[in-house]
Amino acid sequence: MVTEIAASGDGFLFQQDIHKWRAGRKTLVQHFAPAVMKSKNVLLQEAESVQLLYEFLHQPEGFMNYPMRYTTSVMTLYGLRCGTYRDPIIQEVEESMRMFSELLVPGGKPPVEVFPLLNYLPAFISPWKDKCKRLAKRVDILYGDLVDIGVQRGMKGLNSDNLAYKLRLGKESTGLTHHQEAFICGVALEGGTDIVAGVILTCLLALISHPEAQKRAHEELDAICNEETLPRWEDEQGLPFVRAIFCSAWAIHMNAERYEEPELFKPERFLSHSMSMAESIAQGDPFKRDHFAFGAGRRVCPGIQKAEQDIFIALSRLLWAFDFCAPAGVSISTDFSTAFVGEGIRMPKKFPLVVTPRSQKRVQTIEHAMHLAEETFSQYGRYNPTSPLG
Repeated sequence: MVTEIAASGDGFLFQQDIHKWRAGRKTLVQHFAPAVMKSKNVLLQEAESVQLLYEFLHQPEGFMNYPMRYTTSVMTLYGLRCGTYRDPIIQEVEESMRMFSELLVPGGKPPVEVFPLLNYLPAFISPWKDKCKRLAKRVDILYGDLVDIGVQRGMKGLNSDNLAYKLRLGKESTGLTHHQEAFICGVALEGGTDIVAGVILTCLLALISHPEAQKRAHEELDAICNEETLPRWEDEQGLPFVRAIFCSAWAIHMNAERYEEPELFKPERFLSHSMSMAESIAQGDPFKRDHFAFGAGRRVCPGIQKAEQDIFIALSRLLWAFDFCAPAGVSISTDFSTAFVGEGIRMPKKFPLVVTPRSQKRVQTIEHAMHLAEETFSQYGRYNPTSPLG
């Protein structure tokens, strides 16, 4: 109900209209197809990951923010990138997600999904409806602005492979309205940014709590990449332990019959899985799946290949570049009930982290790579809001 009101009936994630859902999902599946992600998107991911390293190197105290900038910049939705964490796209997405989360907390709204008649209570005794409407206004402006920018850039021959432009080109066959196009892109933006950023931060939290796993990852990386060579997506199959670090979720993954000692951080449990996440889903046998972090069935995340590349490239390069540890004498909690925050989408609470470059040569490699990445960055635009979003 919250999603329906906030998206004016056009929210894609919980879309009830099967025709709208099929039209939107078809475009998303084509846009985020593994072949496309491996051939085209990987170049942008590798460039943006260099800035991620540069940020960790020069201002490590802001590490909690940098994964969100990275994951937002590698979205190929509008032909835009975010140069800093203070970029208005990031700030608006985070504020919208905060407002949405407030409506999901116990007591944030009445149980209208269970008792639909409660939806007909007057507004003066249903303050949650006003919150939904304020959220709807905010995302209407943001997503509407962004989809228009994407279409305009595509028409000018700039980043013509962006999702907004593809949706507009297919409008005659799909029948999607401007509002529906905006929210299809919007749900991809929401799903591909803070969720993936949260995975990266959770991996860092786990690694400083389990230094033996970090040491093993360093050894694996050093066997493939020297101090002048950043890990690349093509190295993924040669780095099985690094891949295994981020294979984790709750519920199904806490089944002791499927995962031995499920409460422990044990990346090695996934070493027998050599397929990518997208390939693991495509093979069809749920008992052969590596994990279920990106869903299952007909509504499995269409951007799973992109998400895997985002996480692997960021994590492998961070581990190649730095040693991570907690400050001396500081105890780090990884307890799910106390060390994380959020409703639905869980993120680590801010935790202390010491970031140390592994060598001066690696620092020089990062500096040089950042200079080269500027050419890729110059191909993308920046977002300047045309309307007040508040």
